[in-house]
Amino acid sequence: MKRFLRYALEHDRKIRAVFLRDGKMMQKTVSVLAYDGETVTLRAGAKGSPFTLPAEDLLSCDYARGDHGEE
Repeated sequence: MKRFLRYALEHDRKIRAVFLRDGKMMQKTVSVLAYDGETVTLRAGAKGSPFTLPAEDLLSCDYARGDHGEE
């Protein structure tokens, strides 16, 4: 999962993430704005407001649709 977070952050790419927010499981295509090992800051959509989650609330990551990590 750390690999996807680093990839998205370093290459300015979106990833698909499954995470817990306000006690609900959500799956969204997100931009990774920051990652420090303890927390991750994400933005869902182009104009959404950024939100920060504890790293343990991020359950799964994958390449966004159409991205195969070839860079």
